[in-house]
Amino acid sequence: MSGRSPVILILGAGPNIGQAVARTFASKGYKVALASRSLVEADSTDNQLNIKSDFSNTDDVVNAFKKVNKVFGIPSVVVYNGKP
Repeated sequence: MSGRSPVILILGAGPNIGQAVARTFASKGYKVALASRSLVEADSTDNQLNIKSDFSNTDDVVNAFKKVNKVFGIPSVVVYNGKP
């Protein structure tokens, strides 16, 4: 894994806590994957992956992990900031 940026996946990346966590990890060199209902996947960049997800559908959680793994690799940090 040498030479690769670490990856964080934030499930429930809303405009407050989720985005603040994303900015903090991005400033430390992490690739950031964000998953929430309100994201636009086309707005993804080389360092940020946006994944449209609805966590009431368990398949969306599984698919978010698959997309992150495919694009950035296995996340070294996962934050769940969704509603219970």
